[in-house]
Amino acid sequence: MALIATPGAVDSNSYATLVEANAYHAQTLNASAWTAASDATKETALQWATRILDEQVEWIGEISSADQALRWPRFDVYTRDNVLLDSDSIPVFLKNATAELAKQLIASDRTAESSSLGISELQVDVVKIVFDKTESKAVLPPAVYNMVKAYGMASDGSGFSTAKLIRA
Repeated sequence: MALIATPGAVDSNSYATLVEANAYHAQTLNASAWTAASDATKETALQWATRILDEQVEWIGEISSADQALRWPRFDVYTRDNVLLDSDSIPVFLKNATAELAKQLIASDRTAESSSLGISELQVDVVKIVFDKTESKAVLPPAVYNMVKAYGMASDGSGFSTAKLIRA
């Protein structure tokens, strides 16, 4: 499926273009999983990351159009510095978060279900606990969550959510 990153389009499937994601990763360390991947894999990862972000984050504001395929662009959304975001485009923070999550999805399947509780062995006499090193990671990694947390509530998959506190 072709990568479509047109803001507000009825057929959009990514918040970032391949060019934007490549530019983001050119400025980051530890991007070897991204740079080693084919363009087709990168495009699939960008689409997957976009879908995960829209599924895992309850964004603030309102969608700009009832016809848009994705949950961005949005209106009535302000930056951390109280600057109103453009309601006709995808903000840079979201393009970067999409690119970062896409890289991490290429590196490992963050959506795989874990069959363990994180402990592979427990010994009661002379207490011994061995942690399972194969335990799955959170779908939305901390690095990505930190990029988007000012703009919505994120679920960690367990039903627990965080919300930005606004005092009146």
